[in-house]
Amino acid sequence: MIEITDTHISEFESKFEGLSFDDESKEFIKCLDSKDIQACPGAGKTTSLVAKLDIIASQMPFKDNSGILVLTHTNVSVDEIKAKLAANAKILLSYPNHVGTFQSFVNKYLAIPMYIKLKGNRPERIDTEMFYKKFEDILKSYHASVFGWLTNVGKQRRDSAIGVYQKLTLNSNNDKFFYNNQRKAILTYASKQRFFNTIKTIKERNIERELIFNGYLTYDHCYELALKYLNDYTNMKEVFQKRFKYVFVDEVQDTDDRQFKIIDKLFSNSDVVVQRIGDKNQEIFSNVKSEANGWIIADNHLEIKNTKRLSSRISEKVTHFAITPQELNGNSDIEIQPIVFLFDKDSMHETVLLEFGKTIEEYELYNTGNTTFKALGAVKIHNEKYGISAYYPDFIQTENTSLEYDTLLEKFNSIEQENILPKEYRKALLTVIIEYLKMEHIKNNDRYFTNTTLLKFLKENHKEVYSDLKLKLVKAVEKFNNKECSYEIIKEIVENLLGLFEKSINEQKLKDTIKNFKLESIQKVNQNKFYYSNNDINFEIDISTIHKAKGETHTATLVLETFNIKYDLQQLLKLLKGQTLQSSTTIDRKKKLLYVAMSRPTHLLCLAINKDHVNDDDKRELVEKGYIVKTIC
Repeated sequence: MIEITDTHISEFESKFEGLSFDDESKEFIKCLDSKDIQACPGAGKTTSLVAKLDIIASQMPFKDNSGILVLTHTNVSVDEIKAKLAANAKILLSYPNHVGTFQSFVNKYLAIPMYIKLKGNRPERIDTEMFYKKFEDILKSYHASVFGWLTNVGKQRRDSAIGVYQKLTLNSNNDKFFYNNQRKAILTYASKQRFFNTIKTIKERNIERELIFNGYLTYDHCYELALKYLNDYTNMKEVFQKRFKYVFVDEVQDTDDRQFKIIDKLFSNSDVVVQRIGDKNQEIFSNVKSEANGWIIADNHLEIKNTKRLSSRISEKVTHFAITPQELNGNSDIEIQPIVFLFDKDSMHETVLLEFGKTIEEYELYNTGNTTFKALGAVKIHNEKYGISAYYPDFIQTENTSLEYDTLLEKFNSIEQENILPKEYRKALLTVIIEYLKMEHIKNNDRYFTNTTLLKFLKENHKEVYSDLKLKLVKAVEKFNNKECSYEIIKEIVENLLGLFEKSINEQKLKDTIKNFKLESIQKVNQNKFYYSNNDINFEIDISTIHKAKGETHTATLVLETFNIKYDLQQLLKLLKGQTLQSSTTIDRKKKLLYVAMSRPTHLLCLAINKDHVNDDDKRELVEKGYIVKTIC
């Protein structure tokens, strides 16, 4: 019989300096029944989950040789769990346990086995981006102008060329194409015979089925295969129920209907303990259209409402944006009032980020907390209104993709780009090395190294290591040019650097760094950053989307008003003033986004709103509610 006691928890706390669980967290850690856990922002739920996992693992192996299944939604979350595991990490990361993303679990245990049963061999690649790149290449091969037409139609409808193509349906007379089942024909045989016939030919070919047959799958295809596997082979659930005694789904609010269905098919009506942990109010990734969908929290759920991140002044403001009523008990030691910046639209690109920087300096936050400062917006770019790029014109849109490449060589080959300069290879290698050093928390005078500062540091302090690094980079580039993998060279470079700081290499961590490295970094290192400087005071403000900031903790956060149907902060101004607002799908979606954004900072919360969106009564009511209102020019 597994048991978790106060003694177990105390022993885990003793492994980490300053760690102390409150009563709410202890109740969650001790709970070994199927349960939903609603945890507020900054509650330390991941740390609590890791403590539970570590304590359970200390009592393994179980008599029936079963294990633990831990599922979350991003590699970042998986890495966080793995990094926090204590003495029993080796046990938890070995059979019969499984710790990973939902996608990796589905791929490994359900989708790939089903594909093998259908096709007789493993798929070549599971990668949505690559799938649609090949799809696009096939479309282009038919006729460039046809692809151009699809692209233009997509721009008009905020869709991709492939998206348009997939939504084209032929009428019963076979002479008209409709988009997304709309009444008006988008293409007719009478108007553009050549285009019409070409698209009809492509449709008859069925590109998607062809690519799947050749072993290329999207992540969505994997879920379809997984559900087919469980429907066709119903006895498989017994296999999983024997293997896993405990199932923990972290960040469960991001779980979609297919994922819930898979968990239900595998573990419902069994003795398996299933705990779903998350925050309903941060449900910004799952495709839910109403409060009735998505994660339905069980009536007998546990609630963690003591936030270790937010100050009382910030938590009070955040509660007004909660869809699911939630009490937040914040830290009363921090007394900085939230601030509303009222900006002039004509000068917003010059004033807003600068004013945020001045405020950080005023409160001396550059010497406080984790010194992470971020400006967040919901919409990246908007041509007619304004998005993040209006505040920071150099903002670069990057896709949030995670490619499953094991080597940099695969990455370079995948983009099929000719004439990549050696200096780009070199820059990519250095960037990977820098990222690994960051993961090991290796700094230079309290700042993480950049490509430039690392080379300067080595040249001035470790000339032999510097010369060796330059030589190895040359050899690595030569390997790339010869289509050879340079992993061993990267490993040697990292080992030499770690030796300077008396640390040893973690090869798995290095391989994960390479796998998660994004090619965009070659050209975009140190971009999407606003550099604040005043005399001897210097710091960076990262600019990002709200989606990418989920799960992060900042010292100071600036929420940027952006346009999506309406300006979000203007539309939700009543909530800022502590008033109620009638619910709708659009309103609820924006509330969740702002809930996430406003719950990131430990010390300072700022919001930037167009001064034309706020009248004198609004200003007065904001002040009465505890905001500082500041007009900037």
